[in-house]
Amino acid sequence: MKKRISSLLMAIVMTAVLLAGCGQDASKETKEAGAEEAVAEEAAAEEATTEEAGAENEETENAGGSKTIAIVPWDMAETFAVDFSHAAEEAIEEKGWTCVVMDPKGDWAQEYTIIENLITQKVDGIIYTAIDADGANDLVAEVQAAGIPIVGYDCLASAGVEDAAVRYDDTKGGQMAAEEMMKALEGKEDAQIVIFEDDPSISSSTRRIEGFTGYMEENYPNVEIILNRSQDKTADGCYIWATDMITAYPDADGFFCYWSECTMATYNALQDAEKTDVYVVGYDATTEQQELMQSVGADCRLYASPGMSPSKMATQCVDSLENIFNGSYKRSGPEDMVELSPVLLTAENAAEFDINQ
Repeated sequence: MKKRISSLLMAIVMTAVLLAGCGQDASKETKEAGAEEAVAEEAAAEEATTEEAGAENEETENAGGSKTIAIVPWDMAETFAVDFSHAAEEAIEEKGWTCVVMDPKGDWAQEYTIIENLITQKVDGIIYTAIDADGANDLVAEVQAAGIPIVGYDCLASAGVEDAAVRYDDTKGGQMAAEEMMKALEGKEDAQIVIFEDDPSISSSTRRIEGFTGYMEENYPNVEIILNRSQDKTADGCYIWATDMITAYPDADGFFCYWSECTMATYNALQDAEKTDVYVVGYDATTEQQELMQSVGADCRLYASPGMSPSKMATQCVDSLENIFNGSYKRSGPEDMVELSPVLLTAENAAEFDINQ
């Protein structure tokens, strides 16, 4: 009986030991399976993080990588267009992009064709100035439909449809010009002033003239303003226009010219006609104008010229394009634009004047 009990106890003990061993093996297997699963999950998480980082890097590379940017200025025969294009090209190349400059020569039909060709060529971005403010609305829509961002500068589409816009406060510039004119004329109440009439399709010149005439209407209502236009806006055409105006209005006291070529052509025409008592207030504050003022001195009859920095405007355009590429900027509407303030070049400050101040 004792042997049986001992045998039975032994059997129970052995069974318990075996069961315990099986339990330990199962627990070990569970732990190992759990560890393997955790490792797999960690690896998957690392892979997902790597893929996400790769996507972010790819997006960053796409924003800042190799791109071709087209510059379409007004007319490369104009000083401002040349200076702007060179500054924009430098800013573009500093970002590692490629720049192409296309010259429409001041012709709207050529500008339209150039930009349509740029769409076909699939450039990455366009910086342009609108030769025809109304016509530019449809053209900009074509560019955007092709998925190409477009930044307008100076003269903009009338509906404000570009992806970004940069301009100077031309109305303020016109007011500054009028104020300087009346300083030159010592506040002459019945002065006669001739202005090259603006082309209605050119938004910037319209604002400059409105600023000028608005200042006169408010402060010198008896000043006579004569608006006259020529179809030829080249330097030679402006010289002929100025010569005709000198003949037609021999008692004119001053001329306001709202862009650089007209400014210098009018000044030269007055000097050639020996009308050395007539003042010119110009625009664009170019190096040529500054050098003339410095050489003649404080008595220079090119009295003043509000100006825009081509370099500042160009840099702002390129930066705006980059912000569009990386998704940090989206234009909220026509009034959403970068508007810079004009600076004033005068015969008195010509020696120390800096257009980029």
